[in-house]
Amino acid sequence: MPTSQATTLIDALNDTFGSHSGVRASHAKGINVRGSFSPAVETGEIVVPALQHPQPLTARFSIGGGKPGISDKSPTVRGMGLSIGTDKYSWRLAMISAPVFFANSAEQFRAFLAARKPDPDIGGPDPERVKAFNANNPNTLPHQKHLAETAPCRCYTTERYHSGHAYRFGAKAAVFARLLLEPVSGRHGLTQAEMDARSDSFLADQLEQTLGMGAACWDLKLIHANAQDNTQDPTEPWSSPHSETLLGTIAIEAVSVSGDDMVYDPAVLPEGVSAPTDAVFTLRSPAYSESYHRRAAS
Repeated sequence: MPTSQATTLIDALNDTFGSHSGVRASHAKGINVRGSFSPAVETGEIVVPALQHPQPLTARFSIGGGKPGISDKSPTVRGMGLSIGTDKYSWRLAMISAPVFFANSAEQFRAFLAARKPDPDIGGPDPERVKAFNANNPNTLPHQKHLAETAPCRCYTTERYHSGHAYRFGAKAAVFARLLLEPVSGRHGLTQAEMDARSDSFLADQLEQTLGMGAACWDLKLIHANAQDNTQDPTEPWSSPHSETLLGTIAIEAVSVSGDDMVYDPAVLPEGVSAPTDAVFTLRSPAYSESYHRRAAS
């Protein structure tokens, strides 16, 4: 993707959420952690050499959007940037709590954000502008429907995280699959009363309290595409049921004081994994680089 395209995407994020010095253009509010990966005993025909033995990992939990002061109660995605292993065994992932993405092209990405730019006369997005965007872009509705119907997580550790994109595993008889991090303790959301009782920054405190009692774990799974599933559109839900492959277990062990400079660019891939070829995935690496250079320079 040309640099100018990356520039317009980050400009669109800054235009909607504001330009904030020293923070990411998207998922601005977050907390760094560290942990480890343990491989599954048997993965069948799926072979990823980087995941055949234990690996250290770093990660960052976050709230969707470009506002560093956003409330933890906001009806937006929770994110998990993940870096497993080092050097030739490195794999970086950008995961979100919704199973599908909100746009399938650069143009739709910018239009989605433009529709939600705060109107100074209203103090927030213009509902009519959002309604018009939704009517013209029905493929974006599954993402919005998930957020509207899913209670915010009690803690970052009680959330599922999805890749949205479909990766290819293997060269012969390749398997296309989306990635899922399934919390071993189960997915738990807040009731309205519980949410009302919490502060606007409860997630970091809850995370430290939870990790103080021991590591939080997720199963790292491949969700295999069925024959009718679209592997080129990250906004499109897949059919069910699915075949699954367990790759291993992610353990988050402690909050980390380092990691702010990490770029969780999912274009960093290990042997045995081919990059998604959908239009949104190709936007990520140059846009992440543009965002990094802007915050490093501020």
